[in-house]
Amino acid sequence: MALLLVALAALGALGGLAVAIAPWLFSPTAALTAVTTQVNDATGLYLAARSGPRLSLTPRPHLVMNGVVFADHNKALVVEADELRGNLRVLPLLAGRLEIDSLTLTRPRAQVDLDQNRVDAPGAAARAAATQPGSAAAQKADEFKLGLINIVDGALRLRRNGADYSADRISATLDWRKVGEHALLTSAFDWRGERLQLVLWVARPGIFLRGDPSVVTARLDGESLRLEAQGVGQTGANPRYSGRVAGTAASAREALDLFGADVALPGPFGDAEFEAQATFGPRDAAFRDLRIHVDGNVFEGELSVRDEDGRPYVSAALRSDFVALKPLLADAPALVGPDSQWSQKPLDPPDIAGADLDLTISARHARLGRLTLDNASMAAALRDGALSLSLIEAQAYRGRLKARGSFSLAGGALVMHASAQTSGVDARALLSDAFGKEALGGALESTLTLDARGETVADMVRSLSGRAALTLSDGEITGVDFDRALRRFEKRPLASAQDIRSGSSPVAKASATLRIEDGIAALEDGAASGPGFSLTFTGTANLAERSLAIKAAAREADQTGKPRDKGLQIAFDLGGAWDELKIAPDPQAFIRRSGAAAPLLPEAPESAR
Repeated sequence: MALLLVALAALGALGGLAVAIAPWLFSPTAALTAVTTQVNDATGLYLAARSGPRLSLTPRPHLVMNGVVFADHNKALVVEADELRGNLRVLPLLAGRLEIDSLTLTRPRAQVDLDQNRVDAPGAAARAAATQPGSAAAQKADEFKLGLINIVDGALRLRRNGADYSADRISATLDWRKVGEHALLTSAFDWRGERLQLVLWVARPGIFLRGDPSVVTARLDGESLRLEAQGVGQTGANPRYSGRVAGTAASAREALDLFGADVALPGPFGDAEFEAQATFGPRDAAFRDLRIHVDGNVFEGELSVRDEDGRPYVSAALRSDFVALKPLLADAPALVGPDSQWSQKPLDPPDIAGADLDLTISARHARLGRLTLDNASMAAALRDGALSLSLIEAQAYRGRLKARGSFSLAGGALVMHASAQTSGVDARALLSDAFGKEALGGALESTLTLDARGETVADMVRSLSGRAALTLSDGEITGVDFDRALRRFEKRPLASAQDIRSGSSPVAKASATLRIEDGIAALEDGAASGPGFSLTFTGTANLAERSLAIKAAAREADQTGKPRDKGLQIAFDLGGAWDELKIAPDPQAFIRRSGAAAPLLPEAPESAR
């Protein structure tokens, strides 16, 4: 009996539905009018179809339309879909009203051209946005029923500011039952060669549309990145979003490419993570309490981005306990080629003309290879395609360092201007960490300026010009013993030739000046003094050929380094390739001091006596 009653009730309901739907079955035009009116009320879009709706009661009341087209008043937005399927609300249908509860669009293709005109779709959302907050009209607008919209295998083509954007294989669901109730969008789509998933939730869409704050959360997931935001947003005259944002990316460079941000980042910028309290506007963004983890480095600080006449401007002040600088130079061109000479490979500098940048980094410790810096203050500035890098100041090797370099492109060539300064730096420790050599020790004071231009590293070295001044105090020259050689020069001149190539020489003070022109460095005013010797030297360094040719003379001196009158003197040469420098004493000077070997020398001509 119970089953019979259920069956009768089902048949009665089905019969009632059949009676209710009969007018729509026998009048496709009326059904089409009802559907288009509802779609227009909800979305503000006009609807056209190749054929009228086909209604069915199973498995639930629904209608199907093929070849549908949606468009706004200005035709800035046009959507063509193969099929529209709408599930109908049962109770309104029994009352003789055709109301769509959920809508599914199969293979919709949307064209949006914001350059040609603005989208004009005065639907439920637009009407709610136009009402006054807290008014009766706003409450009425918030009660407007919407429903569920599904997108199956969709595509989007968007044109804005002369740029074209596209998304394919779009699957999406918008669950928005009433204008004033929460709205949830879940979607997946192909964007710039990557499959992305987006989830967006708005707590109170009605007040959000009217410009009042509403809680908004969002998450974007892909193979190369993950972004999430939790905060409060608002639209209207002052659209804004404030809240916590966080993200991860295997490569920040690739992640930014997804958004069309062509930022020339130094280094791989891999394994990137960030979190911050952020505020976004239409033309700016600010990140406070920012924490960034990238390439093994951790930074904290603040960052802001704003649009200046269509050009991004980025400003950041970051700090870190430790910074490894080597990853930042991972993309730098090789200085030396396989033949151990300056590289002839054409330089291919990145395009850095798309944005402006001001970046400062404060690091308690920083490392580049074996070079170490403490309490370092660094800066990078990018203006109109010209890059400036600065080591504002750093403590290093018991002294201080400063350096600055600027780089720009002109006529296909890289143009460089660089300067550096050291104060009280331990020369031995610096040379050991920088070059693996300990030829000099002492407190180094130096200034250096360089200019270069070229399309390859070799070209730039050949074009080098500039000036350097160096002063060394309370130090040591390793590999030569001038005092011992001079003391033995009188008694055992030939043995002293070997003495000069061993041991070390304490230096009270040394100085030299370099003038560089077309890749040739001329050594001027070279002098050094220490207990028992005084040294003068001149020569050249061929930077392009990586070779050195210096002539030096060591004179006998007192313990303060003051040359003795008529004191002994040893001349020698220092030269060869940089990697194989050799000290060569003047053989004739040593032989002449040797009584046994002197007769072996040819007699000097009469005019030379």
